[in-house]
Amino acid sequence: MIFLPKDPAKAKLAKETVEELAVEEGFTVVGWRKVPTTPGVLGPMALDACPVIEQVVLKSNAGLEGDELEKGLYTIKRCFLTSLAKHGLDWVKDNVYICSLSSRTIIYKGMVRSVILAQFYNDLTNPEYKSRFAIYHRRFSTNTVPRWPLAQPFRTIGHNGEINTLLGNINWMQAREAVMDQTIAFPKDADLTNLDPLSDARLSDSANLDLCAELLIRSGKSPMEALMILVPEAYKNQPDLDDKQAITDFYNYYSGLQVRRISPRPI
Repeated sequence: MIFLPKDPAKAKLAKETVEELAVEEGFTVVGWRKVPTTPGVLGPMALDACPVIEQVVLKSNAGLEGDELEKGLYTIKRCFLTSLAKHGLDWVKDNVYICSLSSRTIIYKGMVRSVILAQFYNDLTNPEYKSRFAIYHRRFSTNTVPRWPLAQPFRTIGHNGEINTLLGNINWMQAREAVMDQTIAFPKDADLTNLDPLSDARLSDSANLDLCAELLIRSGKSPMEALMILVPEAYKNQPDLDDKQAITDFYNYYSGLQVRRISPRPI
């Protein structure tokens, strides 16, 4: 699910970028689908900023499945921003963004009121559209100007709250980009610099948290492990954890590896 620029030439360039990356990662582009929508239900501001919304269908040439397939799709998605910049496009100015690129989930989101979402996306009221389950999340932006790409949810999380150490977290992640190394999760010859940037000050706190969470998950961590690493509870001198040594050991171990502790502020 991809947000594309309204400018036809820029939209064509963005789509070609996706296709080039897909081929490089061993995928065949089966085709593109323009997502059916009803723009008339949008308010003036949302309508003016509304991107062109399309879906791309990819097929793994190597027959990848499960986590390995997700990892390949993740690589395409993360390299997309770097490749856009090389082609003179900017995701903020040109309103281009990959909402989801997965064999497991499709993310429908927009700068709309909650009751409007299913009225805007015709798929969501189509009786032939079936899903094993659906997760719905809504959240108004509090520390950025609302934009279509920044609507909740993101690729791996839906986050309520405000992270009051945002600038420090972004700086620490940018510092880690230079020392990223291959792990068993990625091939030894993988060029991990293409995954940069690992954070972006123009994204919201939730979006940057999502980038970190997805990186950990695609590197082999479970969603629970990733969030325990990124958002550790106050575990020291916690009576409820006195008999749970494995949990405190987990936090102690990762406290030395965390880029910086995230401290969400309740709303």
